[in-house]
Amino acid sequence: MIEKIKSFVQDIKKETFYTVTDNLGKINKLTEEDDDFLKDLIQEDFEEKYGIPIKRDELKLNVVSGLELNWETTIENIYIYGGMEIRGLIDALIMPPDSMFEDNSCEHDFLSEEKEYFLKEETNWFCKSAHGSGNGAYAIFHREKEKYPFDILFLDEGLLFKTNFTQESYYQSMIDSMAICGWQYFYLDFDEIKTSCSDFKISTHGWLSLYPYGDNMSDSPLGRNITEDTLRIDAVLHHMKKCAYLLPKLFPNKDFSYHKKRYQEFENYLNT
Repeated sequence: MIEKIKSFVQDIKKETFYTVTDNLGKINKLTEEDDDFLKDLIQEDFEEKYGIPIKRDELKLNVVSGLELNWETTIENIYIYGGMEIRGLIDALIMPPDSMFEDNSCEHDFLSEEKEYFLKEETNWFCKSAHGSGNGAYAIFHREKEKYPFDILFLDEGLLFKTNFTQESYYQSMIDSMAICGWQYFYLDFDEIKTSCSDFKISTHGWLSLYPYGDNMSDSPLGRNITEDTLRIDAVLHHMKKCAYLLPKLFPNKDFSYHKKRYQEFENYLNT
């Protein structure tokens, strides 16, 4: 998986029509000695904190700690971006989660006190999506004592979703989706999305408020019927349509049949 992640960043960099930033060169300079030292620290602190040992093999992804990628482009009058930031496991597994809230990603009226307490006391993030564009979407560990691997949750601007991801399957799905913003919705349970998103408008949401398109832009093939008063559930469906439409155009050598299928299934689900 380490090589897949690095190759993914290299592949994005070959697409010269993108604005792309990354720090892969810096990550590749990590020495084996440094990596062993960090893994020793994690193993020792993890067992003390959670009461169970963690296998060294489960820490292999620490090699890509701090890896960053951002890409963006406009095609057919549609702006789209993607990317990620991979957090070090010593922070994700051991350290307090206060830094998750530095960019106010969880300061929303619809985040209950109970959920805010849960996030601050029992979770921490290990991967942030499209971090350069600040869309507030995180993959987070639910850090329970005497349980590992931890369950993985998806936090999107204060909305919290259960997932079936392992850490490796999260990264594989990210790669399969080219880390396009909002890719996680293609892998979430439809009932979860509907329950969480149906009562809020996109004016309360970060990256979905990219809609409507600017007044000085021409119409796109996907129309301009998304406004700040659109319900988030409808905006999520529109965004999935946007991704399913754009991904094959942006990456014609990749297979996005899964994304097309999930978008269609979600649309059918909402119409029944």
